[in-house]
Amino acid sequence: MSDEFTLDMLDIPSGWSRGEGDWTGVAAALARGETVEVIQEVGSTLWHNSLPEKHSLYWEGENLSTIKARIWISFTQRRFSPESALPKVQWHPRVLWIGVGCERGTGRELIETAIKQVCRAYHLAESSIAGIATIDTKAGEVGLLELCKERNWPLQTFAADILTSVEVPNPSNIAAKAVGTPSVAEAAALCAIEEILTADEREYTQISINHQRPSAFICGSNPLLVPKQIFRNKNPPLSQGGVRAGSAVTVAVAVSPIEYLG
Repeated sequence: MSDEFTLDMLDIPSGWSRGEGDWTGVAAALARGETVEVIQEVGSTLWHNSLPEKHSLYWEGENLSTIKARIWISFTQRRFSPESALPKVQWHPRVLWIGVGCERGTGRELIETAIKQVCRAYHLAESSIAGIATIDTKAGEVGLLELCKERNWPLQTFAADILTSVEVPNPSNIAAKAVGTPSVAEAAALCAIEEILTADEREYTQISINHQRPSAFICGSNPLLVPKQIFRNKNPPLSQGGVRAGSAVTVAVAVSPIEYLG
């Protein structure tokens, strides 16, 4: 293999983010033509088509010779041991959709904190977040808009009747009475996935979000990665008008089979 082939020459989709790892070590292994294992769990595989005929990348499960480095492509935030002699890096495609339900007037800080805590608890890379999804009545929620603008996340909103039609594991009668649907966070996260898939892609990926059907809402693996988690602020701040800010946020996470490149 030519020593001109380097890590930077991989035709990785522009929307992917570099995660933690020994990028220098992996680049050096590639340049030397040593065996580099690729473990790709999510995201497009079209970048494989741009590889030169002679390269030293091998895919997980192949009959590998001695592995000298490893590339992970995942939404998982891995912590690599500094004691390991094997250089490893991680790419994070934007495949996570965060469903959010919140009380009126909830501040950006509480929403952001809730999302960060969910990502930390479930070892999710924040750079894999594609966007936020919620009910359409929250389209003007200042805290959500501020967070999405700051993090460059799209905000997807769905009407209550659309959310109601989605089967979720944790429906709430209280939510149904308050906003007209038994689920906001879980249903919105699932709807966001369905929104970005074409009909052909749904068939190809075998994604099928059930609408009032008793079976599971996906064939294969469950797209609802994190069921709804509720976060509360016992002492919400007062707004400038002396009105108490919203004090509760509900977060759920769904994973899409294709990445968001918008």
